[in-house]
Amino acid sequence: MPKIRDYNEVDILYTLMSYVNISSSNDTYYTIAYTILNHLDKIPEISINDLAEMCYTSPATISRFTKDVGCKSFASFKQEIAIALKDATKEVHLNDPELAPVKEDPQKLINKIYRDTMISLKLGAESVDIKDIDQMCQMIHDAKKVHLIGYQFNRIVLNDLQMKLIKLKKFMYSFIHSGEEIQGLDIIDEDTLVIILTVRARQKLIDDLIESAAFNHPKMMMITMNETYTNDHLDYIYRLKGFDSAYTESAMMGTIDFATLLNIIYVRYAMLYSEE
Repeated sequence: MPKIRDYNEVDILYTLMSYVNISSSNDTYYTIAYTILNHLDKIPEISINDLAEMCYTSPATISRFTKDVGCKSFASFKQEIAIALKDATKEVHLNDPELAPVKEDPQKLINKIYRDTMISLKLGAESVDIKDIDQMCQMIHDAKKVHLIGYQFNRIVLNDLQMKLIKLKKFMYSFIHSGEEIQGLDIIDEDTLVIILTVRARQKLIDDLIESAAFNHPKMMMITMNETYTNDHLDYIYRLKGFDSAYTESAMMGTIDFATLLNIIYVRYAMLYSEE
């Protein structure tokens, strides 16, 4: 069975895309992010003054922007871009012997991705227990505040859950974690349930995140595919069975697996609490 790959969950490119997706085109940070994304190859070698000129702004504004995306300095920001560009060169790597037939007949790619997705979903379907779903629903219901944290596609499916549960009269916060900063830490307290969604749960990354979020002693829940990750701050950890592709850096099967699990939580929550 394919193993969960060590892809970069905190991707500076994803953070930049978030600015473009949610900001007004008249916003200065939108302009900076848009300009960077359209000149990525130049960024690792560009000076802060040249980038400021390209964005019709000041070097000081560029410096504030790089700190806002979680980088200590413009130099570290350029380094993050260089790493992202290097990682992108192996984003899809078709050197797996299993993919040899796909290279000969690209039509087989369709069958492979559908098959892998269904196999991973089947592993989840055979292992998910309604008692675990009910426990997660109860933790969400009983918490005065729920704070959702995820990276990349995890954040997308968490935002989807946020929208669905608000229709069931349960509001949940969903904030961005990028670089060294976690937005919304100031509202996390002992009445908060923090839910962390992560496919691989890379040790240092998640340890640092949990350490920051646990400062005011909230309850903490993690949903992951990692079978061994532990942390004493976690009150509850749910390990979803499944796997992700061995030939891409970005998650594929995990996206569908997690979205399906959260849809089960959504419907079960409605069954349990919609009459209140």
